[in-house]
Amino acid sequence: MGRFISAAVLRDMAKLDKNIILEEDSVLTPSAKDLAKELGITISKGRQEIICQSAVGQSVAQVGNQPASPSISIGSAPIGTQDADLKKAVQKILGEVLKPACENPKATHVRGEDVVIQPFLEVPGQKVGLVDVIDSRVGNLASGFMTFDHSSFPWFLNYDEVDYIIEGDFVLEVAGQVFRAKAGDVVYIPKGSQVVFSSPTYCKVFYCTYPANWADYCD
Repeated sequence: MGRFISAAVLRDMAKLDKNIILEEDSVLTPSAKDLAKELGITISKGRQEIICQSAVGQSVAQVGNQPASPSISIGSAPIGTQDADLKKAVQKILGEVLKPACENPKATHVRGEDVVIQPFLEVPGQKVGLVDVIDSRVGNLASGFMTFDHSSFPWFLNYDEVDYIIEGDFVLEVAGQVFRAKAGDVVYIPKGSQVVFSSPTYCKVFYCTYPANWADYCD
């Protein structure tokens, strides 16, 4: 999996040029895709144009007829100009891409009585609850609680996750395997996994994910 390009990083790149070239395996977060369309940014991977939409409604043909301008590149892609200042700017952007989710992590105490699990709206029709208790505002790892009440749903993980089963029966399907976990068990799921989470009864799980801003990487 390549580097993730967030909306913040894309906005910085667009200040230099609105024609941007990414590595083939780069991944735009959903918010970055929306920003590209809003600002009329043209994004390509190699020679393949993946986003081309002007903020004032120009057609692709109109954009193509405009004078060519130097392109910004990430990683191994060629840089459209040898200008030293532009190189420094690209290096700064790469630093933003690789920086931790939380620049100033701090010790945090979350009281159990303050934790309220909310319905997980990403899986309508299922009785699944979720709440983050630690997120990127305080750490580089996120953690929280999830509940399943006779429910299941598929999910793709663009992050690493560890699950500790607090109570009940938890079932994980991944890579052709089925793990049936009970209270006290621990399950690890590597980044890039397509899974199905479920419980035939009821279960409560404590999870920990890396990076903390895992939601930015979900389509």
